[in-house]
Amino acid sequence: MLCACSLAAGVNGMTAFAAEPEAEEKEVSTAEAQVSRIVSFTDCTGMHVTYDANASRQYSYEVENGVLTDVKVKKADADGSIVPETHIFEGTVELQQPETGEKYTSVAADLFGGNPHITYVKLPAGVTTISAESFRGCTALKSVYLPSTVKTIEKNAFRGCTSMTQIALPKSVTTIGDSAFAGDTKLRMVYFRGEDSGELIAIAENAFPGADEAVELVIVAEKGSGAEAYAEENGLSFEESEPEE
Repeated sequence: MLCACSLAAGVNGMTAFAAEPEAEEKEVSTAEAQVSRIVSFTDCTGMHVTYDANASRQYSYEVENGVLTDVKVKKADADGSIVPETHIFEGTVELQQPETGEKYTSVAADLFGGNPHITYVKLPAGVTTISAESFRGCTALKSVYLPSTVKTIEKNAFRGCTSMTQIALPKSVTTIGDSAFAGDTKLRMVYFRGEDSGELIAIAENAFPGADEAVELVIVAEKGSGAEAYAEENGLSFEESEPEE
């Protein structure tokens, strides 16, 4: 599965933002019994993403105390028996909540951390915390879709994601921890979606790479927001966001 990425340009070359359109779908039959359902969508940062929406149907989720600790996929052994095996993720990844049993609110650090093969991850509603080290060292990761339930991004969550170029943070995010995006030298846009001007958001001083490290980084947010104040205090470029449709 490949993730094709691009940044949409608006009028006069300004970045254009809009709510995500409905995904385009196409069914592809494979040599196996499973039929792939190829879905394409453009997220609110302008990144174009393509993935197999049926892949997650093969997953079984192991959850402990609200933390997703493992994802297994059903495979047939030499005798034809179905055996669950820990899944090795690559390319674009879509996770869902378990259909039955305990739901998860965060992902264990060793599920994705250090994986050099994933390029985009779409997290499901219900996730409230991006835990420390969750995606640290994922060197091919270009972005992550964060649902509107996410409130906290902990320290080092995306540290060392050296291919990450852009990410949108939902309005629900109120805390971003130390070095959350440290070392992400290709990061060029962080889009704070719909942050209220008067709403306080706690952003650690070194949460994002500095202007001398990520020279193209632009903070996109509403005028008068805490994100604008952070950009000004840390010498980062700021661009006022346009209202979402």
